[in-house]
Amino acid sequence: MNQLPEPIIEPTASSEVETLGVKAVSKSLGVSRATVLRWIKAKKIDGFFRIDTKWLIRRSDFDEFIKNKVGKEADNQ
Repeated sequence: MNQLPEPIIEPTASSEVETLGVKAVSKSLGVSRATVLRWIKAKKIDGFFRIDTKWLIRRSDFDEFIKNKVGKEADNQ
């Protein structure tokens, strides 16, 4: 009998990964958008990536940045 070929399933980007834009990061940290962009260019915040003209960071990378920053501040006191 004739068997139909299995459909090809194309991989797609997962919507499970939450990202933040520069505006959300600047609001969360209480700094200007320009400051966040300077930090990105100076590589003071890891995890940012660019899609076209938009800078994004995974929420998990941002949370790790905050965790590390808080840990360093506690060590300095």
